[in-house]
Amino acid sequence: MLNYDVVVVGCGPAGSAAALRAAKAGKKVLAIERGPEPGSKNVSGAMIRKDYVSSVFGDGLPFEREVQRIKLSLYNGDSPVDIEFSPENLVTTGRLKFDKWLSSVAENAGAMVISKTTGLELKWENGTAKSLVTDRGEVTADAFVLAEGVNSLLSMKSGIKKDFTPDTAVQAVKEVYAVKKEDINSMFNLPDESKGLAWRFVMTDPLIAGFLYTYKDSVAVGIGSPIKELVSRKMRPEKVLDDFLDKTGLAKKFEGYSLREYSAKVIPEGGFPSMNPGKGNVYLCGDALGLVDPLTFDGISPAIASGTLAGDAAASGLSQDIYHYNLVKDPEISKIVKERPLEGRMLGTDAASGYINMLSSALNSWASGDLLGIGKIISSNFRNVMPDLIEFMTKMR
Repeated sequence: MLNYDVVVVGCGPAGSAAALRAAKAGKKVLAIERGPEPGSKNVSGAMIRKDYVSSVFGDGLPFEREVQRIKLSLYNGDSPVDIEFSPENLVTTGRLKFDKWLSSVAENAGAMVISKTTGLELKWENGTAKSLVTDRGEVTADAFVLAEGVNSLLSMKSGIKKDFTPDTAVQAVKEVYAVKKEDINSMFNLPDESKGLAWRFVMTDPLIAGFLYTYKDSVAVGIGSPIKELVSRKMRPEKVLDDFLDKTGLAKKFEGYSLREYSAKVIPEGGFPSMNPGKGNVYLCGDALGLVDPLTFDGISPAIASGTLAGDAAASGLSQDIYHYNLVKDPEISKIVKERPLEGRMLGTDAASGYINMLSSALNSWASGDLLGIGKIISSNFRNVMPDLIEFMTKMR
């Protein structure tokens, strides 16, 4: 039976960050990935902050386009209210290339990365995990990092976390279309192939948060909707996506272009710190901790942050109390935790309708020159709506 200092399950951003940190600490590290290669099972739109990723993994990030514009479309019925602004330091990247690069950095630091390997069970003795059983054999280790994503079977089997319920999760689906570089530039009014667009959508009836990202020669588009909403309306996610594409006019834009990829993912609305971040010598990170924003779909930065802390904890044998404290104090993670109340309010259908209706009415009053009307709309909604709307707009950056 092979023995390692640290075994990492999952080679997404969190797992690769953990493997990298443990390897840099001089530990013998094994990282396993159940997919054919890192990144093959991800659905993220992959808009990331270049400087943050580089601060952990160094230079060489394989990004596609610099995000020149972020566009937000709020739909009140069939009529959208569009807002645009220019962000800083954001890039788009394909998850397959991105995750493969992250794992290669960990591998170059000394970690052993093995794909097509599934963790089946942790074996415990007196509250300490001793070995991991996989479909290709059993390995022992001094510490384990579980970066296994939302479907955290090892974490649930070990009693560290409970399964999520439809009341606490969002179903996301994504399509990627192959589009020529020059067609992307023309389609979205971009100056050249180095500049990109990130487009966010919010709709009601049903409640949808949508996204679109431009890559060099492809476009990713997808939606997320609370599972409880889909169940109550008896709607399938793929039908919701088709309706979304029709309503936004994107279906016409993509006519004649081939569908390169279709994927789906469940995103929990809750997570750490309402759940334990580990047990004994086992540390959870990334989606396994619920560290993803169901409104903006941002999970990469908190995944890398938690993976970094998990790798440090595993390499040093930190107690769960200290690991918990380090997670709470990390800026990337604390931001997700602090935003959860906002997400809960924004993900309510009635609340979302109120936000969109208020903004639409205010802009219509502005367009017609009715400044007094704008004042009345804002003052009547300030206490219940404006703080959340301002906070949500800030998050879009």
